[in-house]
Amino acid sequence: MRREYHPPSGRLDAMTGKKREDSMEAIVESIIEPDWKTVGILGAARGGALATDGAAIGTEHLLAAITTTKGPAREALAAEGATQTALLAVIRNRMVRDDAWRGADDAEESVAAQDVLGEDGGGRDRFTGAAAGALRAAMGQARGEGASKFGAVHLLRALLEEDSRTEDGRTEDSRTEDSRTEDSRTEDRRAEGNRAEDSRAVELLGVCGVSPQAVRDRLDGGTGGTVGEADGLAPHLHATRDVLLGRDQYRHLPFWKRWLVNSAGINLASKPAWWTGMETYEQARRLGDRTVGTEHVLLAILATHEVALRYPHLAGENAPAPDTRYAGGERLAGLGIDYASVHSALTGDRVHLTADARPVEQYLEEAASPSGVSTADSGGESPVDPGTGPLVELLLSEETRARQLVDALTVRDA
Repeated sequence: MRREYHPPSGRLDAMTGKKREDSMEAIVESIIEPDWKTVGILGAARGGALATDGAAIGTEHLLAAITTTKGPAREALAAEGATQTALLAVIRNRMVRDDAWRGADDAEESVAAQDVLGEDGGGRDRFTGAAAGALRAAMGQARGEGASKFGAVHLLRALLEEDSRTEDGRTEDSRTEDSRTEDSRTEDRRAEGNRAEDSRAVELLGVCGVSPQAVRDRLDGGTGGTVGEADGLAPHLHATRDVLLGRDQYRHLPFWKRWLVNSAGINLASKPAWWTGMETYEQARRLGDRTVGTEHVLLAILATHEVALRYPHLAGENAPAPDTRYAGGERLAGLGIDYASVHSALTGDRVHLTADARPVEQYLEEAASPSGVSTADSGGESPVDPGTGPLVELLLSEETRARQLVDALTVRDA
């Protein structure tokens, strides 16, 4: 009869303890510290997770947090349209939807932060499996480069290349780029869409219309996906777009308001009336007009509407059902009026305009506050944004310069 060997309990405990110590030593040896900027990114990601559902920190939180710290990683994302404003708007909008994310981010395989980052990990923090994998891959990349710490670029590359990593942190692409055929590159591009099933960071980029490959190209010094061409907007609308994305600011605003909009990542597209009010003064400035009139309001309504159409992930945040917030722009479009035609009429002096019946501020204030609540009492922002429908109705109901333009352009087209 075969006998099983059972070591004394004390010896078994010693053997188990030795294995545990060896395992912990191996984990510690594999950990590379984040640099000081990445420490800030991890802190922002922690805050983002708490602000959403308080669950484990996911790849979407890490990606959005990268946009809070200056450097090449943030610049690469912003150049492709993945700004703090855009990413946070999508994350906020998905907080209220049960089926918001297709990708699980390996949330069920969450890992304690200290198991990933060592002493730099928060005591109670946890990372989703995908986020932990991205952090370890970032460490692997830094180790492969001989760096003593991993940075934001390492982390961003890891988030973008989650499904193509090797054990040393390098990607298969970087090892075999010279031998790859165009067919294999095409297969890689097709696989980009499938990554969303696992990584919420890549899914988040997809919702924003951003290609991970384009971001990688930016990191490598390339031109990426050239946002100006990708969104199809005319050059005259690029300034409006860049303010929406948070890549520029309205210079006429006081410093505190510019700081608030920029630092908080406020999504102007979710507040069309407020956005139009600020855009009005910018349209006058761009045309070199010292006096602001309703023709500039008309340009602002059209500009914000046409830009919003190209960025539905921003315009869709907190959208009511049905969404009538851009009804003013839609009404004008139905009349055949667009930004280009109005801009051309004004810059070419093709239409003679008489004075507005009232100061432009009265139109903006009245249309933005149909409930009687002054925008001044709410910090300049209407509590419930009424959209642009009431504003267009008001402009066309009086003898305004905006109405004169619309009448002239619709008669000419007829």
